[in-house]
Amino acid sequence: MANLFTSSGPHLETRETIETNMWNVVFALLPAVIAGTYFFGFYALYLVVASALASVIFEKPFVKNSSLLGDGSAFLAGTLLGLTLPPTVPWWIPIVGGFITVIIGKHLFGGLGSNIFNPALIARAVLLLSYPSLMIKWISPVDGVSAATPLALGHDAFSYSQLIIGNIPGSIGETSVIALVAGGIYLYFRDCIDLKIPLSFIAGAGLTSLFLGQDPIFAILSGGIVFGAVYMATDMVTSPVSKWAKIAYGLLGGFLTIFIRYYTPYPEGITFAILIINGVSYLFDSVLEGPHFGEVEYLKEKTFQFTSIIVVAGLILLVGISVIDNDDIYPGTLTYNHLKEAAPEADGFEIVEKENKDIMFSVLKDEKAVSNLVYISRNGFEAPIEILLKFNQDGEIENTEIIEESESPTLGARVKDNKFLSQFNNFSTKDADQVIDKTDIISGATFSSQAVARAVNAGLEIVVADQKVGLADGSYTGSARGAKGEIVVEVSIKDGDIEDVKIVLDKETEYLAEPAYKKLESELLEKQNTNLTIVSGATYTSEAFIEAVELALQKADKSEGMENEGGFSDGEYTGSAEGHVDQIEVRVIVESGAISTIEVLSQNETRGLGDKAIETVKSKIIEKQKLDIDLVSGATNSSNGLINAVKDALDIQDCSETNQENDMSTDTYSGAKSEGGSDG
Repeated sequence: MANLFTSSGPHLETRETIETNMWNVVFALLPAVIAGTYFFGFYALYLVVASALASVIFEKPFVKNSSLLGDGSAFLAGTLLGLTLPPTVPWWIPIVGGFITVIIGKHLFGGLGSNIFNPALIARAVLLLSYPSLMIKWISPVDGVSAATPLALGHDAFSYSQLIIGNIPGSIGETSVIALVAGGIYLYFRDCIDLKIPLSFIAGAGLTSLFLGQDPIFAILSGGIVFGAVYMATDMVTSPVSKWAKIAYGLLGGFLTIFIRYYTPYPEGITFAILIINGVSYLFDSVLEGPHFGEVEYLKEKTFQFTSIIVVAGLILLVGISVIDNDDIYPGTLTYNHLKEAAPEADGFEIVEKENKDIMFSVLKDEKAVSNLVYISRNGFEAPIEILLKFNQDGEIENTEIIEESESPTLGARVKDNKFLSQFNNFSTKDADQVIDKTDIISGATFSSQAVARAVNAGLEIVVADQKVGLADGSYTGSARGAKGEIVVEVSIKDGDIEDVKIVLDKETEYLAEPAYKKLESELLEKQNTNLTIVSGATYTSEAFIEAVELALQKADKSEGMENEGGFSDGEYTGSAEGHVDQIEVRVIVESGAISTIEVLSQNETRGLGDKAIETVKSKIIEKQKLDIDLVSGATNSSNGLINAVKDALDIQDCSETNQENDMSTDTYSGAKSEGGSDG
């Protein structure tokens, strides 16, 4: 009886303790902390440290551990929470988060080992729902300006290398995949985690995204999947124990993450996905554990019941997805009545453009198109925001209406206010790329406001695509000034569409420019217009590329060349028009459908003013390949004279008022006098 143990088993001697396990995970997180500090600055480090220390302080009344930082569990939970925060949150957020982590997420359930859910994720979920405008504000690690995450921008916004390295917008600790994997490898060799959970989690996410037609690599590398799979889902208290339970647990977590991303307004589903699988962890253990002695038949019965539940749930889910994805002519809550209310003058409507669920309707009256309606749906903070835009024939927005939204009644719903919506009525297809930057955001409803702006921008792009007239086949070059020097591109047109674009010359920084060129080229070929997304970290290079392509396309554009839908035949043409003093005669040479030369045969305009204006306007016409250009201030008659002479040469009807009708008294220029009078 001397060897009788009065304490509960198991009685195994090991150097492993709660403290060593907790500090091992903290140590494994150091690469992510360092990467987050490097990309987002020392304020990001403050957020992580403040969250960890706040958690330790709030736990002190509940534990008797004499160590300054306790057993490490509170410090670890706080560190995990800090790494999930955006690098822009106010200083007090990690303190509030530390309180929620320890008090609500941990000790409300009974303390260490008794909590059902991951405490850090409980805190993050509460903060996300309580302070949405603060928890979804992101910045670019390159220049520190506001930016959207890869999940918001889509798979073309960032390269795989950027996602792996982590120089992208996102939470402090989730962006650098390489840092997270390095920490995960350390935990594996320290026997702190079982790879069944993270690998099955990642596999579940990859397979689900593949099934939904998404890029599985992008889905895995973007957002917080790697961070959640390695450090959150593997939490010893909230994860299952048996082999098959761990695999099922991970697969379900990966599936739910992608499902939440795809079918809900939340672009990142990792928080809620892991909280859900935390709740069913015990069920997995009880159903998928191995048979005990004498329970083989009982286990078979339990397995059959569990499998039946999974099969039925899967069938219901598939039916739901098929209903969601049905090809109804009116997506979302859009009805014929919405169209009729937006355009009461219409006799009917005809779909002219359709891109996924975004639709452009032509408004018909007496069998003629009189305007356009565009339906756009974009994810708001709570649910999709559905918008109906009305355009006139010139591509200008006449009315912006929200037909459905489920945003916060106190803040998000203000996007329906006329004052907010009326600002979009100033935009047209000519300035589609300026909508997001120029939108006045509603304070406290940033995400909802940005969702509306993104929807309006998408609507303008649909109209731009519809207005695009076929381009003349051939190869055209354009150039613009980049960050380091001139960028020259060659654009190839075949069957009226952009077929290829090549960089003929550039002096940009190679490791920044090359990825930017690839993204821009891919987007250009997909969109067939120059409404391209500026690549973060290569702003000047991106802008120069876009400008160079635009100049090349102007040479190929049949509609914009000289406001003549048929384009121009190659050859030499002469014409004349009245300037300020006398007739201006020109010879125009057209090559490959574009004006290559304008030669002034005769003119008697004011020396030093009118003649210089002629040269300036001539250069602008050749550069922009259009006649709708700004006139030279103080020399309007001379400018108009050259433009009208070119129109006369190309046989373009001039609908503007003639020079003779201008009031000569307005054409004066102080200090520029000659025998011919002052020129304007």
